[in-house]
Amino acid sequence: MRFPQFNMSNSGQLRFHHKFIITGLVAVLVFGLTACLSTTPAPKLVSIAVAPASPASLAVGSMMQFTATGTYADGTTADITNNAAWVCDNNTVSIDAFGIAAGIAAGDAGITASLSGVISPAVSLTVTPVINAKTGAYGNYYLGLVTDDSSGETFGGDGCYDDTGKFIVLINNKNAIDPTYAQLVSFLKTDKIDEYPYITTNNAPDTYYGTAKSHVDLTRIQNIIDGTAQPDNPDVCSDFAERLQNDAEIGGIRCAYVSVDLSTGLHALDAFQTTDRGLIYVDDTGAVPGNGVSRCVKTVSIAVGQNFQPVSLFPSPGWNSTWDVVGTVISFQVTWDGTW
Repeated sequence: MRFPQFNMSNSGQLRFHHKFIITGLVAVLVFGLTACLSTTPAPKLVSIAVAPASPASLAVGSMMQFTATGTYADGTTADITNNAAWVCDNNTVSIDAFGIAAGIAAGDAGITASLSGVISPAVSLTVTPVINAKTGAYGNYYLGLVTDDSSGETFGGDGCYDDTGKFIVLINNKNAIDPTYAQLVSFLKTDKIDEYPYITTNNAPDTYYGTAKSHVDLTRIQNIIDGTAQPDNPDVCSDFAERLQNDAEIGGIRCAYVSVDLSTGLHALDAFQTTDRGLIYVDDTGAVPGNGVSRCVKTVSIAVGQNFQPVSLFPSPGWNSTWDVVGTVISFQVTWDGTW
């Protein structure tokens, strides 16, 4: 082995022979190039799996994160979510470059991810409808609140449907029809909301800011419409009227909410426009506990200055079908649908 030769110059400086320096540099460059050329090639992508898997569900207006995992020829896996190209096969869903999907409209969609020519199996995504907070619309139903025609005040009850704001919420059915009198009687005979007891409450009206509808618990209302939740039991007359109205509309019978100002105080009931007997007012407010009356469905005639005296539609044995006079009608308001 030869070592670099050096000598001392006359000036005392150490000097290397340049041929040894050049030879060393060439050797280093050749070794480095050989190392680079001998690197193992990356394994080939063979499949892509998308999560969550089918079937997935997303509500209109909500978002969901999808992820993509790539499997390679050597058996290794890697998260390729941000590298893959994401595609939805229709306009019910939008999905961005990072796999975040947003529900646009109710329906079914297929979600795929692709990279390097490999495409994942499609994930089936169902976009479910929700109540439109602006319009109150939900499929064949639409919501309404009851407001006083004179003051604009939104009427409240004890929170049968709306536990948040305790407003009277009317669930209206686009397909509801005016019944015959016989159809109305048949419905009232099976509904039996009137069998709940009347419970006197002293709840003061809640103070709220913004619009009344912004305080309504739409998720709860939607669950009630879908049948996955039940409204609370009625306590006061407004609750009974609200329950009957919504039961009728969901059952396909058109119904109105009626508020009455009596000489003895405020009262609430319902109205049905029958096809053969005209407008029928129905008061299904339950009896006070211990009264002994089994059914409290009553019809009543309403006119300003007239006594408010209900008559039982299904009289209990041993009881007079005509009830006591509750008061004199000062004014009344019939609300079809309500406003949202």
